[in-house]
Amino acid sequence: MFNRRVLSAAICGMLMVPAAAAAQGEAPLSQMLTRLIQSEIWLAPPPPGFPSHEAHFIPGEDQQLAPYLFNQQIVTQLATFPIGSSSGGFSFTFDPSLGVFQRASDTFGPAFAERALTNGRGRVTFGANYQRSSYGSFNGQSLDGGDITFYLRHIDSGGLFFEGDVVEAKLALDLDSTTTSFFVNYGVTDNFDIAVTVPIVNVSMDARVDARILRLATGEGSPIHSFEGGASSKTFPASGSRTGIGDILFRTKYRFVEAQGGGMAVGVDLRLPSGDAENLLGTGAAALTGTLIGSSVHGRLAPHFNASFTIAGEGDVVQTANEFGYKAGVEFAAAPTVTLVADLIGRTLLDVGRLQLADTVWRYTDSQGEQFSTTLREYERVSGSLNLVSLAVGGKFNVAADTLISANLLIALNDSGLVARVTPVVGLDFSF
Repeated sequence: MFNRRVLSAAICGMLMVPAAAAAQGEAPLSQMLTRLIQSEIWLAPPPPGFPSHEAHFIPGEDQQLAPYLFNQQIVTQLATFPIGSSSGGFSFTFDPSLGVFQRASDTFGPAFAERALTNGRGRVTFGANYQRSSYGSFNGQSLDGGDITFYLRHIDSGGLFFEGDVVEAKLALDLDSTTTSFFVNYGVTDNFDIAVTVPIVNVSMDARVDARILRLATGEGSPIHSFEGGASSKTFPASGSRTGIGDILFRTKYRFVEAQGGGMAVGVDLRLPSGDAENLLGTGAAALTGTLIGSSVHGRLAPHFNASFTIAGEGDVVQTANEFGYKAGVEFAAAPTVTLVADLIGRTLLDVGRLQLADTVWRYTDSQGEQFSTTLREYERVSGSLNLVSLAVGGKFNVAADTLISANLLIALNDSGLVARVTPVVGLDFSF
């Protein structure tokens, strides 16, 4: 997805900028973690007679890439997290013999998927969905427990023994996002809908790195490498929060096969890069999604499926990925005013690259010239796609006339990437 050599050179160039320059302005959220891990861990000045080692610990090539890829997955997953459907819960057909609109289905539609039914000519649906996500893990590692570890190596000083020391940097991160999506859906014809969704996004990050000097070569008590006051450890904090418009979504849906309570349809979505990608509010790239939609009715059950493919443009902050997606589920008319819904949602972010933990043998020499080695467990990049699977369960409730309230839970079923285990989603829509 990106040129490794160019990226490494760019990161190395960033690391050579003095820390004072980074402090001149608050870093955008997209840069917070990479700066915190790569360029803000400085040691104290050494005692007189020793060369300065204040900024001598930097990530190795793989460790330079690891925070970038970690950050890339945060940007991609936050900005493309599933949002509630913009299709109206009420679908109507016009009965020419009676001269009136009639309900096309006894159910109120899915929460995150689409059904083939359309609004109906001239019908308008307004609504909003609100969801809050608290991310607790990354590839199965706890975000707030210090399980995510990076190691900083000493720069080359001519093969001197003290280069064998390592700085261990444990990341703890509280990451939350809330999205309020406002939408309007209009039935142009009996089989053709257009819709627009405008998300208002808030992202909050509270991070810290607990850094510890592993004096493998210099030995405990050595004054060569230390933080203020001769300490072996120090905590480096960073935090920030941003609110703004996310990536606006334009949607169309055309039903090309009509059937009682369903049929077949095709949807086309255009995502505009209106969100501030530098602050994790958007992807920074346009994307086009085509979706095949099918649904039917069998008594009180209404199954549906979606299969989609997204072509993503190139962003300025991170590389967004093309994506294959699917949604399959069923609606159940539990009562005339209640529909229960369950959806299985799958996403495959193609060739986005993944991070996995691997053992690295670190060899060093002490002050006496004796050679040693130790094993560091750290992240390395592997090629491949990222598979995300979740389950949405909940219901829609007809509270008055053509007004619906929805309540759902979006539950992550695997540990790939950035995971918010349970996300509550509530919504309101009304049609006229």
